[in-house]
Amino acid sequence: MDQAWRDSYLIMELSKLRFSQKVDDAFNWIAYQFQAKDYLEFKEKYPRGSPERRAFSTVCNFFELCGTLVLRGLLSEDVFFEIGFGLTTAWPKVKNIMKGYRAETDPRLYENFEALYNRNLEWNEKHPPKV
Repeated sequence: MDQAWRDSYLIMELSKLRFSQKVDDAFNWIAYQFQAKDYLEFKEKYPRGSPERRAFSTVCNFFELCGTLVLRGLLSEDVFFEIGFGLTTAWPKVKNIMKGYRAETDPRLYENFEALYNRNLEWNEKHPPKV
């Protein structure tokens, strides 16, 4: 399978997933309703098992998957970053939660999501807007 075909296939599959009702609803909640200044507030407002915690996890898991594909070279970063799927909206909303969340659970939690966001910042510097 050549890289262009694989990139096309993966980006279409990610598009289906990202714009599925569950992920889209979760993303909209993160973008427009989620508010927590740190992990302690996050735990208080959105306890385990709550719909909000599931929405948070849904968005983070989606971008963790994307990060894994891009960072391992299975999906072209150029193709992914051209579309982005709201990466630059999602990470800034959740980043202040991660230090405490990782300390309490797993130090590598959502590391590919964060690395993908940081790689996107570098990519944007090298690729100015086309219009």
